[in-house]
Amino acid sequence: MAVDDWKTRKGFLRFTREEEVALTVLQPIMVQHVDELVGAFYRHLLSFPETRRFLTDELISTRLLEAQKRYLLSLVTGPYDRAYEDGRRQIGRVHARLGLTPEWYFGAYALYLSLLQPLIFEKFRNQPDKYVAVRIALTKVIFLDMQLALEAYIEKSSEGQDFAVKQLASFNHELEKGLVQNRHVLSETQQQLRLTERVAELGTLAASMAHEIGTPMNVILGRAEQLLQRTDDETMKKGLTIITAQVERVTRLMNQLLACARRGSPNFRPVDLRDVVKNCLDAVEERLSQHCVQVVSEQEEELPHIHGDSDLMMQVLLNLVLNAVQAMPESGTLRVAAARDGEHHIRLTVADTGCGIPPDVLPKIFEPFVTTKERGKGTGLGLTVVLGIVQEHGGSITVDSTPGQGTTFTLLLPRVAPSFQQ
Repeated sequence: MAVDDWKTRKGFLRFTREEEVALTVLQPIMVQHVDELVGAFYRHLLSFPETRRFLTDELISTRLLEAQKRYLLSLVTGPYDRAYEDGRRQIGRVHARLGLTPEWYFGAYALYLSLLQPLIFEKFRNQPDKYVAVRIALTKVIFLDMQLALEAYIEKSSEGQDFAVKQLASFNHELEKGLVQNRHVLSETQQQLRLTERVAELGTLAASMAHEIGTPMNVILGRAEQLLQRTDDETMKKGLTIITAQVERVTRLMNQLLACARRGSPNFRPVDLRDVVKNCLDAVEERLSQHCVQVVSEQEEELPHIHGDSDLMMQVLLNLVLNAVQAMPESGTLRVAAARDGEHHIRLTVADTGCGIPPDVLPKIFEPFVTTKERGKGTGLGLTVVLGIVQEHGGSITVDSTPGQGTTFTLLLPRVAPSFQQ
């Protein structure tokens, strides 16, 4: 961490030296009511299975409650310096190591604020300006603590993500090593099988990660949104908005990971691809307009239905179309076509006139975490999800691309037997 980060963090909340001093007037209140506050905190802990199991050990519960008393007293004592920050980070790391999610300690912060509010009001009922100043200062310092606790939890969660990435890198190394050693006997079919197996391994990791990270992220988002509705302080609103945006970003990644690890069976039925294409293009109409992308939509009349899941096919097409739009940031042409391919398949084509895919990336484009997008703008999971869905449908997908000229994805999907057409 840079030397001035703590100062910048306090400056972002406009936590002033005057407010630090103002908090010290709460010391007598905190000393008088600390046992009452910690008792409420203890009852709060009992409502969570993760913490209730710790409280069965008398030694642990006694130490935890004593530590909470010290925390409350330090909250209005200061000094609010780098040592204070380090202490709060250490507390957050302990919570994360014990497996405690933000749900319980976000609730504790809200509990403390709600219990202290009437005590502060009673003391300063005849000094409304003083009351407001102290309340704002207390809210700011608790918000600082919330930030540090959340960061500690995210850092701990990222360790699990790093482990998963390392595992995936190991899978990739083993796959590439095997392909080099057995290239003379592996057909294209066999390479596809190995890739499918690797995606299945990814699914196992993804399911675990999404469960462990996705649930607390939803809790964090809910708490942040509640706080956003309750505060009128513009600085706090800005900070809470940043938190919600970042949590939503993590949630999108988790949703993509869950898509890779999907356990439900597709709802197969006759699907008219023309409807899927129309709905998809309608959904991205504004995005197409913003990027000045011209659309050429070509669907064969009386096109036979495919045997598929319309929602999943919508997901496939949205992925391909949005990728195409991102490859044409300043203008271009998007072509989406659907036609018969022999007696048993429908060919769906999505082509763009964008930047194309580098030759060294093209053979790996369907592998997890392979992306041509800038850092932070793509996870490299979209085409992995597309491949999985197409394979579930008994179809195939290929890609052709020329750098600087564009990319074409071609899907072959089984059509519904004529006797089952609706």
